[in-house]
Amino acid sequence: MEEKLLDELYALFRRNLPFAVRAEDTARRILGDAGNHVLARRGPDGALIAAAVIHGDAIYLLCVDAAHRRAGLGSGLLREAEEHMRAQGVLDAHVGAGADYLTPGVPTDAPPWAEGLPRVSAPGLSGAAQAFFEKRGYRHSWGECNCFDMSMSLDELAPDAPHVGDTVEGVRYRWAEARDRAGVCACMDGAHAEFTRYYAAPELYTGAPAQRVLIAEAQGGVRGALIVSREAEGRGLGSVGCTAVTPAWRGRHIAANMVLAGTRSLRDAGLERAFLGYTYSGLERLYGRAGYRICAYYFMAQKRL
Repeated sequence: MEEKLLDELYALFRRNLPFAVRAEDTARRILGDAGNHVLARRGPDGALIAAAVIHGDAIYLLCVDAAHRRAGLGSGLLREAEEHMRAQGVLDAHVGAGADYLTPGVPTDAPPWAEGLPRVSAPGLSGAAQAFFEKRGYRHSWGECNCFDMSMSLDELAPDAPHVGDTVEGVRYRWAEARDRAGVCACMDGAHAEFTRYYAAPELYTGAPAQRVLIAEAQGGVRGALIVSREAEGRGLGSVGCTAVTPAWRGRHIAANMVLAGTRSLRDAGLERAFLGYTYSGLERLYGRAGYRICAYYFMAQKRL
């Protein structure tokens, strides 16, 4: 892809989805993937005003600048994107996550599946994009489950949150070392096997501050873990995630204490905000105890072509 087009696509993404938390280098890598099919629309002056970026069965990006909406540009881009996917043999089109993602789904300000969660407010975020895709045959593919992002200001963290290194009710919360890797993976196999592949990465156990594993250790074994990241998605921004506790040790507040200790480590490192991306119904309670709040929902759009 030409550098100029990549610059234009990135600028279009930022203009239209200012709330999306994606580091610039990550967004540029996704937008510039050689496997992408890009549809572009330009104004009379040649400026990019709308685009669709398709990768396999996923539409990574489809947006139109605000001044040019309600003129059929979005509908035309979507039709052309679907025609391209059909020609490639795609049976079901998705909007958002595929091999990678800029946003997990179609951003929206209310939960697509009604479950009593609050509406949220952020610049540029509304229910208009969800309504656009629903009108054209897309449905929420997650059934009775919502997808959302959460965030918090780190100065709101409770002052008595446990530190990394503390022992609480017989459970020690500490950074994992290289010798812990096999035990962490074994813990994940029993706690949430989908996470094991993430915890298998050797670089998580080198002690590098950018990304580390926090473990809950008790009776000589790893009973839970989460991954703590610093500034992976932007300056001053940290995250915790992939939190899981082995079944026999649940109900002892281990997950909540890991979240608190991991989040405290971000604050102690001088970061300003913490972010949880691409999470789902039920976890708002766990992370909410530490102060995280839902900041964007995603309509996990899917359509049979």
